[in-house]
Amino acid sequence: MRNILNKFAGKALAKLSGKQKAGLFGVGWSNLSQMVGLVFKLGSTLILTRLLAPEAYGILGTAMAVLTTLEWLSDLGIQPALIRHEKGDRPEYLNTGWMMGLGRGFVLSFFAAISAWPLAIFYDEPALLGVLLVLSMRPLLLALRSPAFPLLRRNLNFKSIFIDEVALTVVGTACSIGMAFMFQSVWAIVLGTMAGAVTSVLLSYFLCPMRPRWNWDRSASKDIYSLGQQVFINTLVMAAWLNLDRLLGLRLLSPAEMGVYAIAFNLSAVLEGLLTRVCDVHFSMLAREENAEAQGKWHDIVCKRAAGWGMPLVALSLLLAPWAIWILYDSRYHGAGLIFAIMLARLMVRAYGQLQFQYLLAVAKVKMATYAYLVAVIVQVALFWPMVSTFGVAGMAGAVLFSTIALTLTQTLLIYRHTKTGLQPFGSTLSWATAGLMTAIFVYGNPVFDPAELANDQSNEVAEVTTSSDTDIEGNNS
Repeated sequence: MRNILNKFAGKALAKLSGKQKAGLFGVGWSNLSQMVGLVFKLGSTLILTRLLAPEAYGILGTAMAVLTTLEWLSDLGIQPALIRHEKGDRPEYLNTGWMMGLGRGFVLSFFAAISAWPLAIFYDEPALLGVLLVLSMRPLLLALRSPAFPLLRRNLNFKSIFIDEVALTVVGTACSIGMAFMFQSVWAIVLGTMAGAVTSVLLSYFLCPMRPRWNWDRSASKDIYSLGQQVFINTLVMAAWLNLDRLLGLRLLSPAEMGVYAIAFNLSAVLEGLLTRVCDVHFSMLAREENAEAQGKWHDIVCKRAAGWGMPLVALSLLLAPWAIWILYDSRYHGAGLIFAIMLARLMVRAYGQLQFQYLLAVAKVKMATYAYLVAVIVQVALFWPMVSTFGVAGMAGAVLFSTIALTLTQTLLIYRHTKTGLQPFGSTLSWATAGLMTAIFVYGNPVFDPAELANDQSNEVAEVTTSSDTDIEGNNS
């Protein structure tokens, strides 16, 4: 049997080109990385949610949203430029990119630190001050990684990326769990996050050894900036759209509600991390292909396969999402069940949009994605307040879902104008997402989560137990 499988695999691989084989193994390592990360994150979440209250996740989610927004607002597109440019593997380009990244990291950490106090006042959450001050050092830490780190993706060396991500996850998870037993507060996750960042920096010099040098190359900086300026403008708009829910949510919802939302968001973010790694491989393969027609054909094949094979599986997982939350977590987090289903439906549409973005990035037409993000911001702002006011946490997830549909639809139409492709995969993706979510809502009921009602139910249960106990005591006394 083993010989038969090896023979079959050999024949299947023989039909692929060298680039396609490298891409296939890259996807394999990326998927393995995310699966290992999923196991560790899921395991740690099951432990931490029994030690920490939902309020801890609500505060941490807001702090991380602030940091990621700042990071995307200042994304210079250094790594995509080094991957795409023909000279991106030269020392002068790598060192120039490293210096640009280090300067960006310092600016990010500075602005995150000085914004901690005003944001703590804005959200009326004093605990946010210390959390943001500590986490503000993370961008500067990650900027200290080896200058040769972008070469891992350029050379499709996803095995080393797997080692880096798994080490970061394992160290961060172990520290968070250990600290949770000691502090039982949000600081457990904060310190674990910082420990993971330090591990990634140290490990980068073993995986891709290259000593940083202070030599600035003007021509290299111009080449990096030529693509980076498109990425910079795009990420300005993307950051506003992608983090709007968690940046404004704490103003409209309680920390407990935001904590429930954060659990669903974090679980979907783990799956989105898997998507991101696959997209990294897709971009690296497109960037290595010099022929524009071949780029378009390969991209179209990938999109059709993703819509035809991947989306039905994710749609099926929508039906399992609420059940998984209710089985794995205690009653304080049960409200995340159908929120998680909504986030998975959003992830399906987001997946197709991310594949499109890699193509636009490879052909240097990022402006199309920027226009699509502008439409998504407008839709989300228009829907956010009415939907959150009406449906609470579920309304916030719904606003994110509808804005994601608007984003991917706009991007699809813009690409179709130039390539005449993309409508069929998008239609299939949207159909599967709609069918899966509607079935989940029909099976599991109303997705609206009211923590006050849950608290009343728990209080009533306690009251019933107390009453029955008093009755038994009275009967025994009689």
